Amino acid sequence: MNIRIKAFTFIIAAAACWASCKKNNDRPTFLPTTNVRVINASKDTVNFYQNGTLINNTSTYFPGGTLANLLIVKAGLQNYQVKLAKPSAPNPLFTLPLTLDSGKRYSLYISSRSADGIFFTTDTATAPTNNTAKLRFVNASPDAGPLTLAFVSPGASPVITPQLSNIAYKTTTNFLNVTPSTTATPGTTLGPGSLIFSVYQTGSDISTARKDTVTISTGRIYTVVGYGTIGSGGNQAIGASLIVNQ
Repeated sequence: MNIRIKAFTFIIAAAACWASCKKNNDRPTFLPTTNVRVINASKDTVNFYQNGTLINNTSTYFPGGTLANLLIVKAGLQNYQVKLAKPSAPNPLFTLPLTLDSGKRYSLYISSRSADGIFFTTDTATAPTNNTAKLRFVNASPDAGPLTLAFVSPGASPVITPQLSNIAYKTTTNFLNVTPSTTATPGTTLGPGSLIFSVYQTGSDISTARKDTVTISTGRIYTVVGYGTIGSGGNQAIGASLIVNQ
């Protein structure tokens, strides 16, 4: 009788242990994640992958652009790939291992078709105050050399004022405090908050450089990205995009 009781007790204990282990194994595994804003600073339309899985599911990345929402990706050491967004190019241009810390926010730039064209920054800026906006500049052109960001005052003879000069490739500047206008510019079609800027090769003739008009708002954080490659069009081959960080 005692032997039966002991055997029964052992079976009950073993079953309880198995059930407990199974319950623990059924618990979901939460992997640390981080946030990435991918900016396509190349001339190609591309898709972005982590460990072979497409992570920009809503749209491809067009030249000079990004997506509105941050991507949530696995943190730690992961393999990233970039592919051209066309059926005739199914293979990755490259695979690049990167280590990104959990719980942070990154801006990652794709500036060419090679792994050397990838670089990133950790974004830690706080929201601007006193009715200002924050704006920084990134040189993501692999062959243009140092670039300059200038603000342009409208008029028959526009005044061009360099703000951030001689910025090297893969360099991200500190933020400028910018005060958006609250009224329209007299004699022009520019509304409140309008800003004209130009990105050009340092030391070159700015008259040949493209000028872009954008609207900025107080309390927001922006990045101007100079991108593209120099071709027969000289400075005209350099593009510039305004990215809204937050």
